[in-house]
Amino acid sequence: MSSKIDLTLSEDHKLAQMTLSADETEAKAEIPLTLEQVTQLIAVLGRVRETMVGDQDVPPIEGARFNPVTRTRWALQPEALTEGSVLAFQHPAFGPVGLVLTPQDAEKLMHGLHLHQEMRTHQQASRGKPN
Repeated sequence: MSSKIDLTLSEDHKLAQMTLSADETEAKAEIPLTLEQVTQLIAVLGRVRETMVGDQDVPPIEGARFNPVTRTRWALQPEALTEGSVLAFQHPAFGPVGLVLTPQDAEKLMHGLHLHQEMRTHQQASRGKPN
């Protein structure tokens, strides 16, 4: 027995139609979803996944596939529990996402950003030099 979940976006992008079916012999459940309901569903599924993952080790990020976010709003604020920082941003697929950076992680991030800035500065300077 296999189950199937289909999502179809309306032409005006205002609604999504979720269709659930266990197999071809059973009736399908069709559920219209607004943007807010899709956002709530993503949040609930995320919490369920987080619980299912439980105490499993976090897999390495090296080699992982991801879709970078290029159009977002973000904020940085202190985080009292770890004495670190929270980097929060609006992810177009998941909504608001927050990442806690320990002081050590924040230091690594600052170092990496500094290196990237130096690379950009060096590239810009070398472009302007005549041959």
